[in-house]
Parts: sequence; C-alpha cells; structure tokens
Amino acid sequence: MSAGTSTLDRIIDGLFIVAMSGVAVLAVFGHRGVAPCVGFMALGVALRGRTWRAGFGLLSPRRLLADPLSIAAIATLGFSLWVAVTMFWSPVPGAEWLALTVLVSALGAGALVFEAQQASPRRTRLFSNVFIGMVCVASAALMFEGLSGAYLRHVFPPEDLSPLRWKDFVALGRGVTAMAPLVFPAAVLLRRLTGSWWVAFSPAAALYIAAGNFSIFANVAGLSAGALAFAAALYWPRVSIKFWSALIVAALIAVPFVASILPAEAVQRGDYIFIPASWALRLVAWREAAEAALGSCFPIGCGADYARALSEQGVTIEIPGWPIALPTMPVHPHNLFLQIWLELGLPGVILFAVAFIDGAMALLKARIDARAYAAIAAVAAVSFISVMFEASLWQVWRLSVFALAAFGCAVSYSANKS
Repeated sequence: MSAGTSTLDRIIDGLFIVAMSGVAVLAVFGHRGVAPCVGFMALGVALRGRTWRAGFGLLSPRRLLADPLSIAAIATLGFSLWVAVTMFWSPVPGAEWLALTVLVSALGAGALVFEAQQASPRRTRLFSNVFIGMVCVASAALMFEGLSGAYLRHVFPPEDLSPLRWKDFVALGRGVTAMAPLVFPAAVLLRRLTGSWWVAFSPAAALYIAAGNFSIFANVAGLSAGALAFAAALYWPRVSIKFWSALIVAALIAVPFVASILPAEAVQRGDYIFIPASWALRLVAWREAAEAALGSCFPIGCGADYARALSEQGVTIEIPGWPIALPTMPVHPHNLFLQIWLELGLPGVILFAVAFIDGAMALLKARIDARAYAAIAAVAAVSFISVMFEASLWQVWRLSVFALAAFGCAVSYSANKS
C-alpha cells in the first residue's frame, strides 16, 4: 500500500475485493447472493463522512435549481416514498420494506459511483483489476457450465432433483442475467489494460456462449443489443445516450397502451401455438396487467406487489400445446414498466421518469470519454431488454446488478481519465 493510503481505504478495498470475488462465485452457485455482496461494498463506502456530505449536498435547494443530478436524487427519494405510501391500499403487506429495498439500492449505486470517482489512480487500478477478474472468472465459469451440462452445479451440493435438472439451468441462466450488464464496462477496462479489443470482448463472447446454452432468450437478446449499442456509442457517444434515454422513457409511457391491445384471446384459441408457452403467457399477463393499470388501478396504482395478489387468486388459462394450465398473472408481470403502472400508478411513472431523465441529463453534462459512454450505452441496452421482458422492481438482486454495472461504468471513466 502506498503512503497516501488510509486505513479506511484499506478496509473499503478489502471489502470490495471480497465482495466482487463473491459475485464471481455466486454467478454460478447463487445469483441472489449478488445483493449482499454489493451491500457490503456500499456499507464500506458509507463509512466515509464525505459520502454522506456529498449525498446530502444533492438535496440542497440551491443545487436543485442548477443540477439535474440533484433533481434525479430527489425524484428517486420521492419514488421510494411513494412505494411506501401505497402500503395503505396494497392488498399485500410489506410495501414499506419494498420501498426500503428500492431506496437502499439507489443509495448504494450512488455511493459506489461516488467512490469510483473519488478514488486515487492506485485505487482506480485496483478497482479495475478486481472488476475485470470478477467478470472474467464468472463468464468463463458460466460458459463451462453451459458447455458441460452444468457440471459444477452437479458435483457441488445441494443436488438438483427437479425433472431434467431445470432448476440448475434456470439458476445458471439468472447468473448470465446478472453478468450481462457487467461485461461491457469490463471490456473498456480490458481494452485499456491490454490494448486489444479481441481480448476486451472475450468475457462477453464467453457469456454469449453460456447464454445460448440456457433457456432465457432475453439474455441472448440483451447481450446482442448491448454489443450493438457499445459499437454505435464509440462513434456517436452522446447521440447514443440520447437514443437509449428516449427509448426507455417512450417505452415507460407507451407500454400499458400497447399491452392493452395484445391478442390475448388469440393465444388462448391456439393461434400462436408456434411461439413458446412462456412468451404466450407473457402476452396474456401483459394484457391483464395493462387493463388493470388503465382501469381499476388508475390513477394511483393498486399498491406495491399487487401483481402477487392477482397471482394468488389462482386464475389459470389453457394454452394449446402446453400440458398444464398456467396462471394468467405470475407473481410479477415480467415487465418493470407495466409493474410501475399497475402498482404505483401515475405518481410512480412520473417520479421514475423524472429521475431517469435528469440522470441522463447529468450524464450528458459531464465530460465523459467515448469509451465510458459506450459502456453506459451498452448497460442501458442490456438493462432495457431485462426490464421489458424479465425484471421485477422488487427483485433486489437485479437492482444490485444495476448498481454494480454503474460502479463498473464509473471505474471505466476514472481509469481512462487517469
């Protein structure tokens, strides 16, 4: 350690090394464990007084008038508070805890980004190397699992006794989901370290192979979109950020209106027998969520986790070609934007949109190099696919992945700046 390294720096660095090493292992053996790992990182940063001073500084009325990041922070706080307020009419208890989950995830992401921005060149190199190591190990291990039929999960307990070991393969698919946003910041860091784009994208290629061997098509689509977004942003960095920001906001606004006209009845008649049952079920669930969001739940939403209440009603449909009846609504609608409309209503949509738009404006105001913009655009693309087809707002491991991806982008920016 250099002479300028404080004891607190050493503690935080140690927590980061342990936590990111844990993420590399848990991508294969337990993707939900990503959340506590990222939590340990954020707790380490929370030991610094300057972190809290910077955070509270965002709430200054003076800064609010001039800084879009301040507006984004206040909108995020408002969004979390609104989640808690819905406890008064949600049929499912625990909205206050879900609000805390969202708030802590957002605060954790901000703390990690702030730490990466404030780090010395020596610590930036450490963060870069550990982040690269985490992504390389996890991607290689997931590729090995995909090509070997999940050998590692087979030889290590607990044994998967489900038919055809489907639980193992679903869990490994979720591991790919957790790593997908991270391979692009890692590519920027690897390119700086090795000077080779071939080496830089080797973890992404390994993860793509893994994604093709598991059953989650959204992973393949997300990685493909991320690669295209990354390449485009190298040439048109600011335009790319504007494009993905506009697309995400447009999707947030339009999704319930589009979903309300989906051909759910045709699915039940068997007109869409050529598509997988999981996608057919999505069409039905999206239509039901949209009708409720624009109908009985409008304008303030039916409360946090309302989709779970719909699911527990036990209403099922028969989809031709599928051997068993399926629920019309899973525990969440597999579309985060629809979930916001359904459960949090217009206030949730507006606060989310304000937070996102002003966050994007803050990015565009910053002096960021094209490679860091490329990493951010790629993370946005992967995340867009995830929230449109898979994610729930209440899955803390997904929120933690977004926080870790933000940290990786911040490190890529700091590394290229130093």
